[in-house]
Amino acid sequence: MSSKSSRRPPQPHGPSPSHKQCLKFVATSMMSGFGKFVAIISAFLLSRILHHFLKPFSQPQITSDFLIGMALATIPVVHETFGDVSVMNLDNIVDFGMILYTFVLGLEMDPNVIFKAPSRPAIVAYAGMLSTCILTCLLTPWLHYGTKDTNMITLTISLSITLSGSGSHVLTRLITNLKIGKSDIGKLAVVAGVHSDMITMFFYSMLFVFLPLEKITKEEIKHVVKMILGILIQSIIAAKVSPFFFNWINNENPEGKALKGSHLVLSMAFMAVICSCATWFGYNPFFSAFLAGLFLPTEGRISKWAISKINYLLSLLFYPLLFFWVGLKIDFSDFQGGQIGTWGRFFVLIFIVVGGKVFGTICGGVLLGFRWPELAAIGMLLTAKGHFHVYLAVHAFR
Repeated sequence: MSSKSSRRPPQPHGPSPSHKQCLKFVATSMMSGFGKFVAIISAFLLSRILHHFLKPFSQPQITSDFLIGMALATIPVVHETFGDVSVMNLDNIVDFGMILYTFVLGLEMDPNVIFKAPSRPAIVAYAGMLSTCILTCLLTPWLHYGTKDTNMITLTISLSITLSGSGSHVLTRLITNLKIGKSDIGKLAVVAGVHSDMITMFFYSMLFVFLPLEKITKEEIKHVVKMILGILIQSIIAAKVSPFFFNWINNENPEGKALKGSHLVLSMAFMAVICSCATWFGYNPFFSAFLAGLFLPTEGRISKWAISKINYLLSLLFYPLLFFWVGLKIDFSDFQGGQIGTWGRFFVLIFIVVGGKVFGTICGGVLLGFRWPELAAIGMLLTAKGHFHVYLAVHAFR
């Protein structure tokens, strides 16, 4: 039986409007994700290609990472592809990478040199650091860095420590590329750079503890005491307890045999727990990882394995991504290039770094019997900055 009332209305052909919206959202998300993937992969590949061409000029890998990352991330199309959520995810990745960086930086250093009579390279490093620090403290208050809300004392101290330091990883690679690693200048510069890096990182760690005391209140004092307690617990465990664990791992895995997987997992978990001890008390995770690495045993198979694997991971994946992230964070439109004061502060900053390092290195080295032309070259090499300095600069002036 058929009638007009019993007939079904004709179904519309094709997808519904909501279905179209869903398909459009999926397509847009896929294209956006593909664009991010292509941009990051391009940063890795182009950095390696540029480094190949810069090798004859004895440039370290950080040069090509910096140039490609900054140039690629500031392209408007690439910059617009990364929204707030993507940048937030990159923030987390970069923060984790910097924790690994500071950990292995401390693991490669020997804190016992602080308690010994300073060696000749240490005296040269300390002289360059001291002169740069004094010059920064004298000139910085007159240059009006920062904003009206910036605490000038905190800014001056932080900037003096940053400018006084050296990037030991970058410096070592630069000296290797220049093929002067076996010369007296190269050896002296490498050791002086390690001393400078270790002392400035240690000052950073202590500065973070006492920065809250700008306003002396009961809560701030309690917070500082908690952080000091966390640092002490972590340092004692790293210096006194961890050698027994590391010796057991090393004895169970003698040289010439493959490391057991279960022991590797235990070792990584043990290091992670030590690195996070101070953070449970409100301390900074980067400096916590550095202090943990500084007091952990450097010798032994498991420590050398951790240093080699983490350094390989950082150089292969993290460093190009770090400078790509820096390019996303920097807005060059805020740079007031038309004002003389901007360039004045810029060149004075360079003068402080170069002049302070060279003058202090020459003064300290001449007293030890070194020749001043070699000392001037060492002072210029010690002006090299590392990845952590770039990371701090992005966060400080953002």
